[in-house]
Amino acid sequence: MTGPSFSEVESSLASAVRSYLLAEPNEHISEDANLRPVCSWLARWLRDMLANTDGWGPYRSVDDILPCTVDRPSPTGLMLRGLLVWMDDRTGEWKEPLFARIHLSDTPSMPLEYEVCVGDAERGLGKVSYGAPHDYPFHPVDRWLFTFVAPDAGE
Repeated sequence: MTGPSFSEVESSLASAVRSYLLAEPNEHISEDANLRPVCSWLARWLRDMLANTDGWGPYRSVDDILPCTVDRPSPTGLMLRGLLVWMDDRTGEWKEPLFARIHLSDTPSMPLEYEVCVGDAERGLGKVSYGAPHDYPFHPVDRWLFTFVAPDAGE
């Protein structure tokens, strides 16, 4: 059995973002039921994006996203800072900083405009285990390991 296609994942992420933006904000983001689908679909989206990226590797798997902060800069956009939880082939579980700026697009063939950044290039991958404290976003990341930016709609 196969999972959803990448376009279905991206559409589901756009739908989750739309639902989140229409919902009443919850000041306790760890308890925000409307944010959970955004994190879940973003994790699934990143699983696909990272799988095709040099430096990630075939035996690594995205597990979850733990939100730290979320902002609504516009009625159609959100900015999320959090931690990406992932596993490697040695059954280790790790946390990496994550920044996502997502904007809902009016173009049906390209439902999202985005900039998504993962991993601190200064620290490297797999340096903070899942159970250890992490200093992001209190200490910002200057250089990201992976950055995904939506292609310009005009390209």
